[in-house]
Amino acid sequence: MKFRGHAHRSLDDKGRLILPPEFRDAIHGELPDGIMVLTIFDKHVIGITPAQWAKLESELESIRTPSRALQNTIRLLNSGYTETPVGKQGRIAIPAHLRKSGKLDRDVVILGAGRRFEIWSAESFEALLDEDYDVSSELAENNVSLPF
Repeated sequence: MKFRGHAHRSLDDKGRLILPPEFRDAIHGELPDGIMVLTIFDKHVIGITPAQWAKLESELESIRTPSRALQNTIRLLNSGYTETPVGKQGRIAIPAHLRKSGKLDRDVVILGAGRRFEIWSAESFEALLDEDYDVSSELAENNVSLPF
């Protein structure tokens, strides 16, 4: 399952939002129960499948002596963990602890990020758009050429 594109949305008073139809359809097409895992990563709320979570958890547990930074990342991932059903209309509930950790107010942006989706505050997304990036050397090192 791949998530692409983005959509501006508003959280309702109970912290719920409606995913873009493409995201909803991908989730219900692959996950019969429509359950996604939400957690905090890189200062944003992310959504991944339970299978992705299980693989991540297993791989993280296999690290013998994680650095302090990795230990803190693992703490944040685990402390944010929640399973949420994706309703037939694509509605999900974002728990208060994730809304606070992700600094989510009423206006949010849902981003497709390949195998996961991310939920950003609208303000953070606007800041992302304003940043300049030069990743040409990293792309070249990995033999990636942009077709444009």
